[in-house]
Amino acid sequence: MTLIKRALLIAFIIVGAFPLALTCGVWAQTQATPSIVDTVEQGYLAHRRGDYDQAIEIFTSIIRRRGLSIKERAVSYLLRGEAKRDKGDLEEAIHDFTRAINQWPNYPQAIFFRGQALARLNRLNEALADLARAVELDPNRESYKTSLELLKVRMEKAGLDPNPRNDLELQAPLEE
Repeated sequence: MTLIKRALLIAFIIVGAFPLALTCGVWAQTQATPSIVDTVEQGYLAHRRGDYDQAIEIFTSIIRRRGLSIKERAVSYLLRGEAKRDKGDLEEAIHDFTRAINQWPNYPQAIFFRGQALARLNRLNEALADLARAVELDPNRESYKTSLELLKVRMEKAGLDPNPRNDLELQAPLEE
């Protein structure tokens, strides 16, 4: 990867111009081989143009590589989960977000995305636990706080208790 390409990737991350690019920073900040960074970029571009199946294939190929750090593998699962979510396969997206969390237990973005997907499936208590945990891990992220508050309002309207309970824990790890 050229210095210009790497600089652009880092700029996307810092500026936050593209939400999906935020997660690509793990590779930009590590000593990952240029081929991995290029492959992540290919997956990102496929996702961005709406070719979710190709993005899923690309991120799957990254997940299968040996030598990834725990965070690189977690981000790969998150990226694949995002492609599955945007394709409309929420259950599979939740599985990938959970796999990302299994790799990196305090990964706020994976916990947040899983919470959003759970909410879309009306699994509100589980969503509440995840969104509250994401806010706890990254209290300055306004989108996390806003999503949590909106979920609480939704739960109140549905007659559910919107207060996160301590006994609600993140989902049990999935088999890989």
